[in-house]
Amino acid sequence: GARLQRAVDPTVAPGSAAAGRPTRVGRSGARRRDERRGVGASRVRRVPTKASQRGIHVDLTCPVCTEVLQVPWEEAGAGANEGPIVRPPKNLACCSCGWKETAASSENHLNLSVLPSDAISSSSSSVFDAVRDLVAQGGSSDKGGAGAPSSSLRYREKNWSVSQLFQSPVISYVYERGWRQGFDWAGFPGADEEFAILERLYAKTETRGPSAGPHESVLDVSCGTGLFSRKFLKSGKFGTIIASDYSENMLTQAYTFLSEEMGKGRSGGNGGGGGAEDASLLLVRADVARLPFPSKSFDLVHAGAAIHCWPTPSLGIAEITRVLKPGGRLIGSTFLLAASPLGQSLGSDDFVKPLFELEKEFSGGFLPGLTGRNYRFWSEEELAGLCELCGLENFQVERDNRFIMFCATKPFKSADANQEAETKQENLYY
Repeated sequence: GARLQRAVDPTVAPGSAAAGRPTRVGRSGARRRDERRGVGASRVRRVPTKASQRGIHVDLTCPVCTEVLQVPWEEAGAGANEGPIVRPPKNLACCSCGWKETAASSENHLNLSVLPSDAISSSSSSVFDAVRDLVAQGGSSDKGGAGAPSSSLRYREKNWSVSQLFQSPVISYVYERGWRQGFDWAGFPGADEEFAILERLYAKTETRGPSAGPHESVLDVSCGTGLFSRKFLKSGKFGTIIASDYSENMLTQAYTFLSEEMGKGRSGGNGGGGGAEDASLLLVRADVARLPFPSKSFDLVHAGAAIHCWPTPSLGIAEITRVLKPGGRLIGSTFLLAASPLGQSLGSDDFVKPLFELEKEFSGGFLPGLTGRNYRFWSEEELAGLCELCGLENFQVERDNRFIMFCATKPFKSADANQEAETKQENLYY
């Protein structure tokens, strides 16, 4: 639980029955209470910067302690000579827990993941690095000496096989140069039509009144090479686009494609058309199960052809729900199980549920632990159940063959319900 503190409410008149009664106030509850009373307002007030004026209206949080980071956008030269692409600042650090951005960060993206990319590797490279470190240390047993490996090399994690696949520079390079186009075997209609379906679902499920237009924000998780991030940028419907992926190589390719398209736009081509000049885009390396953004930050979170690659989908959807604003939507696409087209032809997937179970039982192929074939394909019912489990509602889909695009909405709560919840959190008596 949150660290508790004894507090006396200064709004209670001295001498009253309630005066001096100790309360147990959570740290987050105390912060919200102080903000309402004007206490510490200077600590949380955002100061407009060059980047925020261009459209970066989303705070970033520390990947370790989740405190909001003070980002020196102006020192980074955000937006300078880059069009809508916001250059990441250098040497970002958290003043609360001491976390520092790793040196592995690139010139084109911000690394807000707990685990540095150089700490993710296969077993063979781990053996090679161990031998290299031994040679570098010259056989010395001094673990704190100059030859000691960096902190990112002292701890490593073996990635889930599918996640590790997309860390590869080869896969990252070919992804938009043939790999993604190959999804048509499953009924994926192509990027342009997929984006049209996305826009249709987003408009149809709007429950907040007139759209905020350029002031809205979108998070494109597992963005890969930025195929849809660029479409969000050119659509003119979002002021802030944050493209995140766990693969550093994917983000490098995303920056390359973005730079090429923006270059075409500046030279008079069609690549930079639409609302690109009024929007800002930031590339962020982040884990979908640990998103480095405050709660209620985004109007839309998009996960295109992604959820079947996530090691723990429930954690990813729960995090997405957290960062969505009330009324915001998750829109994603993925592969359905092989029997889904038959179920659609018969009018209900209920008729093919036994086939679904058989496919899930053997979806890893023969000895999946050795073959590494661990993609998770889905039924429509499973996707709906996961979204409901994570607090989303109004589940809607468009599907064809084994392609499905789904949309779910984060519900509103009345002002009275929110006030009641905050009051319960703040007033925990001994």
